[in-house]
Amino acid sequence: NGSDLPLSTPGVYVLGVEAVGYGPEGYVVLGSTRTLLPFVPDQTTPVTLSWLWPLATWPGQTSDGVFLGDGLGREVSPRGRLRNILDIGTTAAGAVSWVVDPQVLQATSDMSRGYLVNKDGAIEPGNAQTAAGQWLGSARDALSAPPRPKDRAADTTPPDVWALPYADNDADAAIRAGLDADVVRSVTAAPPLVRNTLGRDPTGTIYWAPAGRITSAALSTLASTGVKAVVVREGALPPLVTPDFTPSSFGEFPTQFGPVRAIVVDTGLRTALGMPQANRAQILSARQRFLSELAFVSLEDPSMPRSLVVAPGSTRWQPNPRLIRSLLTSIRVVPWARLAPLQDTLTETSGLVPRAPADYDERSKGREISSGYMSRVVTAQESLTSLRSVAADPSSIAEPASQALLRAESSAWRSRPSTGNDLVQSVQVGLDAQIAKVRIVPRDDVTFSGDRGSVPVTVANNLDTPVTLGVQLAGSPSARLTSDAIDNISIDPGKRASLEVPVRLVGSDPLKVTVQLVNSKGQPFGQPSTMELRTTAYSRAALWVAIGAAVLLVLLVIFDIVRRAHARRSRRAPDPVAA
Repeated sequence: NGSDLPLSTPGVYVLGVEAVGYGPEGYVVLGSTRTLLPFVPDQTTPVTLSWLWPLATWPGQTSDGVFLGDGLGREVSPRGRLRNILDIGTTAAGAVSWVVDPQVLQATSDMSRGYLVNKDGAIEPGNAQTAAGQWLGSARDALSAPPRPKDRAADTTPPDVWALPYADNDADAAIRAGLDADVVRSVTAAPPLVRNTLGRDPTGTIYWAPAGRITSAALSTLASTGVKAVVVREGALPPLVTPDFTPSSFGEFPTQFGPVRAIVVDTGLRTALGMPQANRAQILSARQRFLSELAFVSLEDPSMPRSLVVAPGSTRWQPNPRLIRSLLTSIRVVPWARLAPLQDTLTETSGLVPRAPADYDERSKGREISSGYMSRVVTAQESLTSLRSVAADPSSIAEPASQALLRAESSAWRSRPSTGNDLVQSVQVGLDAQIAKVRIVPRDDVTFSGDRGSVPVTVANNLDTPVTLGVQLAGSPSARLTSDAIDNISIDPGKRASLEVPVRLVGSDPLKVTVQLVNSKGQPFGQPSTMELRTTAYSRAALWVAIGAAVLLVLLVIFDIVRRAHARRSRRAPDPVAA
């Protein structure tokens, strides 16, 4: 009670407590601590607080559905991280704004039907099937639209649910790697997944900038997909002029597709949520700091309404249940703050100040997923594109791999890069195995009787879908082989196609030839096969030349003998005049 304290004016006071003991040397201070004490006895305009409540995880699920470890199983089990977040947020009765990664809904749905876990290379059944089903059921109850009440006066407003891009995409890293299309896919895939799982559309889609900053390129790409807002920290959009009061937590980012609303997380409140919480004293200190931040903002100008946004430092937060429950209870009763969903405050105009985007500095760039990691994602995407280019119906193969690669582009791997690498590797291995099912059947070397002939090539398709491709031959050196490509070869699943490729050889030496499958654009597909071509035409020609030379030599010898014999006869014959 304020009357029991020597306080006369509203404010935020520092309260110190000392523990004093008596010993041989008299009274001594055994310990001391300080905390903050907000004192707001008079009527004031409460600060409107929107609390972002993220449900996201590390999306380590391969294209064949196997989970890399059972971390998600532990998170959705009783007293697990996601279980606690869902339970506490549900008690807030619409006062918090859910920010949901649809990948979590998809993954728990998969787990509820039974799932497998890769534990150090061994594939084992997961043991959280029941917990995943219970968590998903609770999520549907908490986040879905409420049923029509019998009492018309009852509140039928659906919970404030915002969708993150699928797997919480790291847009800055993806765009820097040239994967703009993946950013678009992660955004457009989110609302349907939320709708299919919860039976309702999300309020909208927002992007949560990893580490609180975002590039202009990422902003433009996100704006083109219809993203309504971006969650950033104050350093990403600072006021043009430092105001003498705490401004509301909103602004705008300009883009070529129009402005994008900026949700600027309040630094003081975020810091309070991140304070040490290992014991009751620390939890009390964090709570007092949080409430004092709100009281201070309210007392700056009691007549000015302000709207602030509080959010954890990451979408994969690990809150202390005691602190969060205590804060939700306290905010409901203190007169200087009130909770409101983000959809009610996102368009707020009171308490705003002009802001300008800050540079995306090297420190922010260094926090992205590494370029080496992203290059492996790009390689896997190229393999996926190659498979799609020949398969008539690649959906059963390509869609699981495509979603797994989106999961590989998650901002979650900023903190766990080794698991991300394992995920990319698993996708690449799976794609390589599928591509290898369409192959050239090796055969023996070929010998022609002339300089022209046909090279027999057999192509096998062991995929579950028809393929259409072509065959190209190339010699080494290329000048010694002339060959026309064969295009539009259609092969049914589980079948082989036998081809005859016309060629012309130049030269008598054996020639190494590469046989390469290509797609409709002439781009290489799969691994090439090699063979050696030979021709006997030049050997026969050399033989006839040798025979001709021998005959000519014999004729020359005979001619020389005849000439010599004639010369001898001429010398022996008498001179007719002398006779």
